[in-house]
Amino acid sequence: MLKIITDSAADVPRSEAEEYGIRVMPIPITVDGTTYREGVDFTSEEYYPMLLGASTIPTTAQITPMEFASAFLEEIAAGNRELICVTITARGSGIYNAACLAKNMVLEELPAGEAPVTIEVVDSGAYTYVYGHVVVKAAKAAKEGTPLPEVLELIHRELESHQVYFGLTNLDFAKKSGRITSTAAFVGELLGFRPLLTIHNGETDTIQKVRGDHKLVSAMVEKFQNQASSDGRGFYIVHAQSPELTKDLRKALEKATKRKCLGEYLIGASVTTNAGPTVFGVIVPVDKII
Repeated sequence: MLKIITDSAADVPRSEAEEYGIRVMPIPITVDGTTYREGVDFTSEEYYPMLLGASTIPTTAQITPMEFASAFLEEIAAGNRELICVTITARGSGIYNAACLAKNMVLEELPAGEAPVTIEVVDSGAYTYVYGHVVVKAAKAAKEGTPLPEVLELIHRELESHQVYFGLTNLDFAKKSGRITSTAAFVGELLGFRPLLTIHNGETDTIQKVRGDHKLVSAMVEKFQNQASSDGRGFYIVHAQSPELTKDLRKALEKATKRKCLGEYLIGASVTTNAGPTVFGVIVPVDKII
């Protein structure tokens, strides 16, 4: 059997994880001295007020190699001799490296003579449902009996054919986490500028600044129209506590592109801790990531 594993930063909803048998490894998050497990001890909706009410910015920790190794061994003992683990971008976290270390530990310690075991660890180069939707597609394919090489090919193809654009309407959290400088945040707030960001080579890049929250919506629509593939594939919306902007973005995209929204997905604690609880964006189908 082929088992798909990921970390909680993929923001795969519990319903999808259960339906397709995805194992989600929770990322530890410490809020005012108490450590929680993302997606286990709180939901995304429950985390937003925790984030806003925290006296200091919460911190995320790594999933350790031992935790990954334990998970891999449990899956092998359950009869899953093929494992694919898709992680948050290695440029933003050590989780990918931890999973690779665990893979080597497990394979080296397996008793001789047992049925062969294959463990593949994939660096998504992404955050949130940008790779979460790829994990779901891979797990669905695995459940249908698709061979491991074809599932790996699917994963890489999907990762390379989607680009995300997202906006921040609150610069405090990006400033506190060091994602933007204090000076840039001050000037941005003073002039009403809002950053439009994407992920390039596994790292977050500010590609444009607009004045006012709603200008982020029109900027995302423009990026979609300029970058989207011509095959008519639909898009995903990702968001935190930004219902009005999320609604406006979906409506504007559907009207301008005539494409289908494939779902709206909550951005969880791992991302909102650094981006803030009002982050929102669109996952765009592209021919090639720019």
